[in-house]
Amino acid sequence: MKLKMFTIGSVLMGLLISTGAVSAAGLKGAPAPFDGSKKVHVALIRQMTEGEFMQTYRAGAKIQADLMGIDLTIFGKSMDNQAEANFVYQAINMKVDGIIIDHGLSETMKKPAADAIKAGIPVVAFDVDLKNPEIPQIAQDDELLGMLALKALVKDFNGKANVGYVSIAGILPLDKRDRSWQKIKKENPGIKEIVKTGTLESPIAAKNADQVKAVLLAHPEINAFFAPYDELGKGVVLALRETGRKAKVYTADISTQDIQEMIKPDSPWAATAATNPASIGAVSVRAIALKIAKMKVPHEILIPPKLFTAESLRKEGIKNMKQLRAKFPKFNSVDLLTYPWIPVDKKGLF
Repeated sequence: MKLKMFTIGSVLMGLLISTGAVSAAGLKGAPAPFDGSKKVHVALIRQMTEGEFMQTYRAGAKIQADLMGIDLTIFGKSMDNQAEANFVYQAINMKVDGIIIDHGLSETMKKPAADAIKAGIPVVAFDVDLKNPEIPQIAQDDELLGMLALKALVKDFNGKANVGYVSIAGILPLDKRDRSWQKIKKENPGIKEIVKTGTLESPIAAKNADQVKAVLLAHPEINAFFAPYDELGKGVVLALRETGRKAKVYTADISTQDIQEMIKPDSPWAATAATNPASIGAVSVRAIALKIAKMKVPHEILIPPKLFTAESLRKEGIKNMKQLRAKFPKFNSVDLLTYPWIPVDKKGLF
């Protein structure tokens, strides 16, 4: 998603005070260091940077940080797990006040995260289990997210479908969504997994399209796909278009690109379950801010999802994320980890 640029005067002045004013005077009623006693520096360290979901997460984190006067330094090299671990040590050496770890592998990130805490730097994590009781875990409610999409599949096929499953083991949110898939198969014997594929090799959509095209040749009986990440789903849609095959696609996450594909009259993309990634980015920043202020933060912070079908998007005339947020205002923001002193954007400006 392309971040829409806007001025302090036209937008933020109408909401709150500018970032410059925050750093000079602090946030009204805020605890230290957000009372203006110190400039706060946070590192956002990312494993996955590709795709509109990831870009929108970053945009939400940046806007929340700006509203709070936080200096946010963003590190990321897509799918380079060693680089992500090294970025943590770079942030430690920079003596940042807090670290947000966005995705990653437990085995490569738990030690760097623990070392940051030993250095006196609080850490929060989004979609990676760092196996540390001191690190709050932020996540979409992935099991519910997977279940919403799968229940739409079961309904559309009256409990009988030959499904191609596109996912990758070892990625925390996908592992959680897999639990829903296993449960749905157990509860609905007519829902059959024909074959499983999936890769996070870049470019994700194109690489998955290549795999799915081979699957479609080998398994003409497939009439549905469950791909619980929208970049995977884009690959399935691309493969279906290039082969001329017919099947319905059920995914997770949503973006303007996703919406524009879903609303096409001939689109195979039937439904997706999603949260607003910008809101997750904002929650991540609020979580680390509260940790920096030595306030209590729950260990598990779950973001509730919503189901969007192609039919409902067409019916409501929704063509992009801006229109989606306008039609479903509760999708704009997540009222978690909010305090009177924390400025929150609820207008869906990103």
